[in-house]
Amino acid sequence: MGRASVVSAAKPKAVTGPAKRGRKKKRMSKRRRRVYAALIMACLMVLGSITVAGAWFFNDVPTPEDLKFGESTTFTLAGSDTPIAGYGEFTRKLVDDYSQLPDEVTWSLLALEDKDYFEHEGVDYKGTLRALVNNLKGGDTQGASTISQQYAGMVSDIRGDISYSRKANEAVMAMKLEQEHSKEEILLHYLNLNFYGRGAYGIEAAAEVWFNKKVEDLTWGEGMMLVMQVKAGDGSFDPRIAEEGSTAPADRWTHGMNTLLTMGDKLNDDEQMAEIQAQLEAGMPATLEALQNPGTWGHDTPTGFITNPTDGYIWAELESRYGLTQADFYGKKAETGGYTVELTLDPDIQAEAQSTASRGDLKRQKNEEGEFVDDNDVVVEERAAAAEYVNEDDYFEFENNNDEAALKDYNASMASAVVAVEPGTGRVLGYYGGENGLGIDKAGLENPHPPSSTFKMITAATAIKNNASVDSWWNAESPREFDSLEDFEDNTIANSGSNTNGADHMTLTEAVRQSKNTPMYAIAEKWGANAILQTAIDMGVRQLTQTLDGKEVTYRFYRAEDGTITFSRHGIIEKEDGSFVTDDNGNIDIDASLDGYESDGVTPVRTELNLEAMNDPFFYHISFGQYPTSVAYMASVYATIAADGVYNEMHYVEAVYDRDGNPVPEKRSLESYAALDTSIARNLQEVGSTITGEGEEIDGDRPLTGKTGTWQAGDQYGDGANAHTWYVGAIPQLSIAAWVGNATAESAPLLNKSGGYDGTFGSKLSYPVWIKFMNGAIESEGYETKAWSEASHVGSPIVDDILNAEGKIDASSPYCALNAGDSKCVQAAPPPGETCDPMSEYLGLCEPGDTNGGGNGGNNGGGGGGNGGGRGDDD
Repeated sequence: MGRASVVSAAKPKAVTGPAKRGRKKKRMSKRRRRVYAALIMACLMVLGSITVAGAWFFNDVPTPEDLKFGESTTFTLAGSDTPIAGYGEFTRKLVDDYSQLPDEVTWSLLALEDKDYFEHEGVDYKGTLRALVNNLKGGDTQGASTISQQYAGMVSDIRGDISYSRKANEAVMAMKLEQEHSKEEILLHYLNLNFYGRGAYGIEAAAEVWFNKKVEDLTWGEGMMLVMQVKAGDGSFDPRIAEEGSTAPADRWTHGMNTLLTMGDKLNDDEQMAEIQAQLEAGMPATLEALQNPGTWGHDTPTGFITNPTDGYIWAELESRYGLTQADFYGKKAETGGYTVELTLDPDIQAEAQSTASRGDLKRQKNEEGEFVDDNDVVVEERAAAAEYVNEDDYFEFENNNDEAALKDYNASMASAVVAVEPGTGRVLGYYGGENGLGIDKAGLENPHPPSSTFKMITAATAIKNNASVDSWWNAESPREFDSLEDFEDNTIANSGSNTNGADHMTLTEAVRQSKNTPMYAIAEKWGANAILQTAIDMGVRQLTQTLDGKEVTYRFYRAEDGTITFSRHGIIEKEDGSFVTDDNGNIDIDASLDGYESDGVTPVRTELNLEAMNDPFFYHISFGQYPTSVAYMASVYATIAADGVYNEMHYVEAVYDRDGNPVPEKRSLESYAALDTSIARNLQEVGSTITGEGEEIDGDRPLTGKTGTWQAGDQYGDGANAHTWYVGAIPQLSIAAWVGNATAESAPLLNKSGGYDGTFGSKLSYPVWIKFMNGAIESEGYETKAWSEASHVGSPIVDDILNAEGKIDASSPYCALNAGDSKCVQAAPPPGETCDPMSEYLGLCEPGDTNGGGNGGNNGGGGGGNGGGRGDDD
């Protein structure tokens, strides 16, 4: 098994099988006499015998572990050895043990370089003499012929020894190798030290870069393709790099495969010979594309949003948890790098995430001839360089070539993103924010979305924390006036598609289940937007965005162990001269600290959150999800609910291993604390237990908790157009957030299967994405069915929000229908102009001077649409 490290090669295990027979060294006196004779001959061929004789005693023969290199870092999925990405200047990896080298590699190498390797004694005396004579005559520098001599030559190159006398030294070093190491060890050293093109050093690295395989999984054809590169660092034998029309790669490969067929006496295996013949007839195997930077690769995939070296999420985590910087992982300096970073992503769940959410790449512009073109209609060679295709409605479209996608039948402009977080650990098990990890991440921090009604579970938690309960009563009247909006052009908040002409009283449970905005705003006005913000941060939200004076401002939140919350503000900074603050690459810094930096010039200035303030830095609209955040953070919030209120830090790194394969210890532990009382979390589980959507049902008739969310599109698209839909929900073992939007822009509308705006709600768009992903994860992981733990309803069933100006409740309201004996329940006064009945007159509800006994209309407010553009779910 290969790894990105430079360590001593383990002693070979017992060699078995036909390809590993006959390797035992013969240390006989005759052989020693020949070695000394060769030494004398070599000494006579140089200017003086002292130099070479001295080399015998003083010139060591280092193995790869003695040569100090920097090495690249490899990323794998959880529990997998298969690399998914790399980071470094080059890809350098070693195989630890000869027994791990397959015949497909060792015999392919010997077929090309040294067929009699296991029979000869390490030095080609005639070839060495011929090379020395040629070099001394001024001819082209010639190398040695045996594997041992070639290895000595590589070491000489590394040391910078380019003198003609080095040929004798190489012969001496080869003889010393044969004296001190077995044939198997020397062959292992050779394969580990060689350069295979494409930035790959070591056969394990080559297998990864050329075929994305472990070395033990290579075929005969693939093994031959790699070993034929050992003397072709210029790419002359690389079929993807060689000059157009060159037959050199095919000729070399065919020669090697044919040579293998002549070595039946050495392989002594009819089945292997048949495989070689079959692969020769099939032709050269296809390789991966040659990478521009072979050491840094694999980040243009869905997992690249996590690993890419520009803004991947792992880098801050690696530095915070392990004290290692990107430079440590890059491996440019000697003895740096060589790490393996194991991600938390579960291979099966990640596959389900991609299968569910991917609709392929965005379409690219083509000319009439079908060639890719850029924005100026200039033909480009690579697809990635072409401009994005824009349809007649000015929307991007996906190729839509994934038949398994949940939105396969929807308009080609619809994009989806999903994130899966494990309750109780915070491990991110699945992540899909787009097809290209170097592009825009629809699931992450760079492209947040208004969480809309999914945030109402946080608002409900805040109410219960402040001694309300899920049985408390709230006024869901719509539109509804609020005192805090008196300075706004519109002083009302409305529910989505469910305006009422009178009191619409309901419990907090029903207000969340029916997705009413006005009760949520009332909660914020009662206890403060900052109280809701604190709850959100405690439950897992670490970033929110709002627009101030036409500019986006991003707030990042930091929670100390004692619960103290601070935040930093980020965005674009325009200077007085009209220029902008730039980043290290000279680009406009879209993430500059708006409040400056600490003395280190790196850490953003932080401000403590004033929990006494009611609506600073966010207004009460936070209660129904107006301020954008990431899909990942919402998955973390619902993981906290599923974990009975315990927050576990969302993270992407499972473990880090050094070049020796040892686990790197953490510098700090992951955060974990009780964000909510257990009973509050369990009450929320109950509230969300009936909120689902259209389409499939969850497998196994198991309980879930979740919430839909919908947010309207820009005003230019008219009424009925929505821009974002969500479903965030969990079972005890897994929390998933699913978002759907238009690939073109945050304000662009959602489109149904017919291309219209109708029916574009969370229950119809995002829930099908969520349920497909969840059911796929359940099947792949075999999650057992678990019930939520029951808990009594905590807090008080307060009714403050449904009291009229006199502190009474309309006797005809739902509350009084259920609580007829409550003294606060009284008959509402009739409208002005109508006769006041005796009971109303007795209760003092009739207006003075109204001989007809007419009364006012109570506490209902008139008005139009909702403030702030918020729209909850109506189904």
